[in-house]
Amino acid sequence: MNKPIICKFCLRRTPQYLSARRFSSAIAPNSDPTTPTKIPLRDLSASDLSYYWDTPAPNASQLAYAEKFFAPSRHGPIKLWSAAKFRTTPLSSIEPEVAFLGRSNVGKSSLLNAVMGREMCWTSSKPGRTREMNAFGIGGTKGGESKIVLLDMPGYGKASREEWGTEIMKYLKERKQLRRAFLLIDSAHGLKKIDEDLLMLFRRYAIPHQIVVSKVDKFLFKNKKQAKSGVAPANIMKLQETLHNLRPLVQPDGRLEGPGALGEIVTCSGETSIGPGQKLGVNALRWAILSAAGFDGNVEARREIIPQGASIEERAPSGP
Repeated sequence: MNKPIICKFCLRRTPQYLSARRFSSAIAPNSDPTTPTKIPLRDLSASDLSYYWDTPAPNASQLAYAEKFFAPSRHGPIKLWSAAKFRTTPLSSIEPEVAFLGRSNVGKSSLLNAVMGREMCWTSSKPGRTREMNAFGIGGTKGGESKIVLLDMPGYGKASREEWGTEIMKYLKERKQLRRAFLLIDSAHGLKKIDEDLLMLFRRYAIPHQIVVSKVDKFLFKNKKQAKSGVAPANIMKLQETLHNLRPLVQPDGRLEGPGALGEIVTCSGETSIGPGQKLGVNALRWAILSAAGFDGNVEARREIIPQGASIEERAPSGP
C-alpha cells in the first residue's frame, strides 16, 4: 500500500479522498518539491473539483458527450413555459424534468445560462428576481420536441415569499416527470439552516435530490487574475476537505425518514471560463443532469459529434 503523501506546501497529510497522483502531477519534474506548481484550470478533472463516493466520476468521453448534448443550436435551448402556481403548469409534458433550487442570489440563473450555453435566464445582482417557475427545453429537434426540461425555481430566503415555497413544494411532491432536484449551495457561505430544512423536506417526501456547490471559483482563487496562473494544490485539498465534511450533512447516517442526497457533490462556476464556450465544472453538472434524466448510457467509446436534429435514439447512448 502506498504511504500517504505529506504535503510540504501546507504541512498537512493528504486525505485519502484526494488523489496522490493529481498532487504529484502538480510538481514539475525539475522543480523544488516544496513549491508545487499550480494546476491549469483546463487540467482539473471532475474528481479534483467534485466529490463522488456512491457514484463514479464522469470520464473524459462522458464529459465530452454532455457538452455536445447541451450545445446550443437553432432547435434549442428554448423557453417552454412560466408559471406562478403548480396548478397552472402544463400537465401534458412527458419529458424528464430536473429542478434547480437555492437561496436568493446563490448564482442559480447564471449557472443555468452556463449549462444551457446561452443567455436564457434573467440575471441580476439583486436577490429575488426569479418570481416564477421557468421551464427550458434542452436537446431540441426539428420537430420542436425537447429531450430534457430544466426548471429554474424562485429563490428562497432573502427577498422571497412564503407562497413561492408552498408552490415549489407542491411541484416537487406531485410532478410525476420530475427526476431530480438540484440544490445549489454558495461555496462562500456553505450550508445554512434554511438549506438543511429543505433537505429534511426532500427526505421526508422522498424527493430525489443532489447538492451542487456554486461559485467554486471564489473558493479556489481570489480573483480572475489569479485564475490565469492556475489553482494551487493546497486549495484543491481544502475544497476536497470541505466537500468531505458536507457529506454527513447531506446524507446523514442517523436520518429518521427518507433517502439522503445522491452520493456526489458537484461544484462549478457559471462565471469562470476554462476554454472557448466552457465554464469551470459545468460539464460535470451537465453529466449529472443527463444521469438524472436517464441519458447516461454507455458512452465510454462514444466520441462522435451528435448530429443536430438527431432522434432520441441517436442522441441517447446505448445501454450496456
